[in-house]
Amino acid sequence: MSKNDTLSPEMLKIIKIFGIGSLALVFILSFFNEKRANNSGKEASILSITDAERLYLKNVRGLYYDLEGRDDAKMSVYRYGKRVQEADHPLLNLSILINRVKDEAYLYVEPSNDLSSFSLRATVADQTDTLEFISGDKFSHFNFVEQLYPFLIENAYFELLIDEVWVPILEDEKERDALRIPIKDFYRLINKPE
Repeated sequence: MSKNDTLSPEMLKIIKIFGIGSLALVFILSFFNEKRANNSGKEASILSITDAERLYLKNVRGLYYDLEGRDDAKMSVYRYGKRVQEADHPLLNLSILINRVKDEAYLYVEPSNDLSSFSLRATVADQTDTLEFISGDKFSHFNFVEQLYPFLIENAYFELLIDEVWVPILEDEKERDALRIPIKDFYRLINKPE
């Protein structure tokens, strides 16, 4: 080493100040690191699921469901196994759809009689509300279930409007469970509190 290769005292002070300042800045900024950037290229959705939730549905809760693989759409359809499939009155069932490509889960409302839209009246303690369902995208099904679920919990009296006549529906506890249980499993799947 030659005499010109050594650092001057002023240069050592600058390096020490820069090093200590850099460490202090990193330490201070680490307290404000609550939100991380989404660099995955995907937009976060309220219907997103993780591998752990999908495995839980498939391996634990999936035992209670009939599974239909839709390879053409790259989806799996879960229908509650103890649902009422045939009756002399109108039925309302749900399916949970898992989109394997987008890592999303959807609820699909399956009314009997191939109704694409209907009015459902719910009565709890002398208060009556009418829920309107119009089949559409994943959010129309999700929003209808969001409105329906509180009434299911409160054991409301339900009526379905068919040909201008209000017909009782969901009178049997088995029919109510065929809605209540898939909704609970779906909420767990998307990490939504009940």
